Amino acid sequence: MENLNTILYALAGALTLAEIVLRWGVKGFWKDPKHAATVETLHSFWVAMMLALGLKAVLLQPFTIPSGSMENTLLIGDYLLVKKYEYGYTLLNRTGRFLQFKEPERGEILVFVFPEDRSKDYIKRCVGIPGDILAMRDKVLLVNGQRQVEPYAKHIDPQVIPASDYFSGWRDNWGPVTVKAGHYFMMGDNRDNSADSRKWGQLDGKLVKGKAWCVYYHSMGLPAFLVLVGLAVAVFCLPSLLLGWLRMRKPGSSEQEKEREKAGLKSTLVTLVLALAAAGFLMAYLGAPTFQAKWEKLKERSFKTIR
Repeated sequence: MENLNTILYALAGALTLAEIVLRWGVKGFWKDPKHAATVETLHSFWVAMMLALGLKAVLLQPFTIPSGSMENTLLIGDYLLVKKYEYGYTLLNRTGRFLQFKEPERGEILVFVFPEDRSKDYIKRCVGIPGDILAMRDKVLLVNGQRQVEPYAKHIDPQVIPASDYFSGWRDNWGPVTVKAGHYFMMGDNRDNSADSRKWGQLDGKLVKGKAWCVYYHSMGLPAFLVLVGLAVAVFCLPSLLLGWLRMRKPGSSEQEKEREKAGLKSTLVTLVLALAAAGFLMAYLGAPTFQAKWEKLKERSFKTIR
């Protein structure tokens, strides 16, 4: 997540600097017809980047899952979108919220600034809202004295750690704890492998960034992803070849037009062959069963609403 933000801001800064230098720093460059294509391309990229950053700031933000603390709801390698507008906004995560449609509810999965290191974003499930009294008895969560049915909760360690354990007593037996006003109690679904509010305390509502909405992609690894890219390029080349061939056979075409179409067909054909060759090479490197497994996992995880 931090790397993605760094890349986006670095690109935005570089494009903005290039716009400033070429528009006002290099005399005559911006209006010179010889550089029209360069100017148009640069300006289009700059506008697209500004729109992307604006969208990220107020509506949707991409997020990646780096750890297994939310398994099996969210897996390492999931790429998801976070709705930022639902809970409203806060200035630098230090002020009260404004333009707030609703408040976080129990069971919702939130992305937030990690209280102990504000350079990091965390994702956990909200299990307690202001005023709730929470406790855990032998791995079972109690909210206001009621045992919670949590089909999403995962326990990988059969051992139950007593509250008296100095190092890990916070994991399986604790409470009761009352959630303070303006705060939330967060826990990972992978209960035996999650550092959450049980360890670092209640989450200040000012640190909430948004609600996890959907998984839009699951990482396949670079070789498998490049196989997909190669196949996609090949598929897009086929209509271009067909259209070029039809234009070459069009009655009334001049020899110059036919030569131009022939050159375009050759270029598209070379692209098609190279794309298929690269995809085939990478498929052989991975092995068909491995690629098939990755493809099935991608289909299973992509465009999945988070609950």
